[in-house]
Order: sequence, then structure tokens, then C-alpha cells
Amino acid sequence: MSHYALTRSRALCLAMTETNPMDNILAAARRCYINKGIAATGMKEVAAATGIARSTLYRYFPGRDELLIATVKEEMLTLNGFIRERLDVKLEPAHQVVEGLLLAIREIPHRPLLATVFASEEGSRARQVIWQSALIVQFGEELMDHVVGPASVAGLLQDTAPPEVLVEWVYRLLLSFLTLPSNVIGSEEELRATLHALLVPVLLK
Repeated sequence: MSHYALTRSRALCLAMTETNPMDNILAAARRCYINKGIAATGMKEVAAATGIARSTLYRYFPGRDELLIATVKEEMLTLNGFIRERLDVKLEPAHQVVEGLLLAIREIPHRPLLATVFASEEGSRARQVIWQSALIVQFGEELMDHVVGPASVAGLLQDTAPPEVLVEWVYRLLLSFLTLPSNVIGSEEELRATLHALLVPVLLK
């Protein structure tokens, strides 16, 4: 192999092993949010955890809210993919809706960052930031696409409220079960029956 080819090969290998700076930042932010808490994590902490100057971090994110949104976005889209993979496409639309929300309620507490954001008192400010961002709209649209999509295709989706209102209602219902565990619903079967009673009539004709 010529010197030029060898040098080029080494350069390509080096490039392949180097990680994307954005990936490094998001991974460091995630660790900080989980280990230190969201309220205690600012740009200074994430820059230190990433091993970069704070000024460099600001080149990627203008502030702590934007960094939080970007970090949580990765987790939420991963959750959507998890739900999509596990939903049985052969289920009737009503069961698709209920099982999709059940999967989210069951899974979020086992994902440390999402649990901190959506299922703890410490995440109240984070929920506010995310609620005011376009992220929740994207998450809701993706969730609705594969959870409620079959009902929409079948013409079973309620038309008494705009789709974005239905998305918000589902999100609020999800938050309520995550942040305030029920005193009367003791099992998953009871929760499934409750969701059928509360969720299906609102979303489906």
C-alpha cells in the first residue's frame, strides 16, 4: 500500500471512530439530568461533563431549555419507536389506543430521564418547558400516527374536536397517571378497563 493510501486509510478509520460532538453533548446532558437532577443541571455542568468550554456548548444550544428539549426529544422518539414495535397491528382501533397508552404508562417509569421529566415532582419545570415547545406536538403526532392512525383510516376518529386537541387530551391523561398514581386502580387490568371507559369514547365514534 502506498504512503498516500495508508495515510488516507488511517484518516478514514480515525473519522469513523470519532463521535459527533452533538451526540457527546446530548449524552453528557442526559447523564447530568439523571445524576444531578434537571434543576441542578445548567450549561456549566453539561460543558464540564462533555469536556468542552461553555462557549463551545453555546454554539450548539442557545440556552439550557433548548438543550433540555433536544435531550428529551431523543428519549421520546425512542419511546415512540418502542411503542410502535410492540403494538399488535391486528388489534381493533379501540384496543390500539388503549394498549398504546398502557405501554407508555408502563414504560416511562423505567426510563430514567423520562421518569424524571414526566413522573416526578422534580420534573415540573421540565414539563413546562417541553409543553411550550414544538417537541410535544411532534411526539403527539407520532404517537397518534401509529396508535390512533388505524382508527383515523377506518373513519372511526371523533371529529367533534381538532386532532391537536385530542393529542393534548391524551397527553394530559398520560401525565395524570404518571404523576398521581391512582388510589383505586390497583392492577393493569383495572387500568386497561378504565382507559377503555375514559379514553375510547372521547377518541372514537
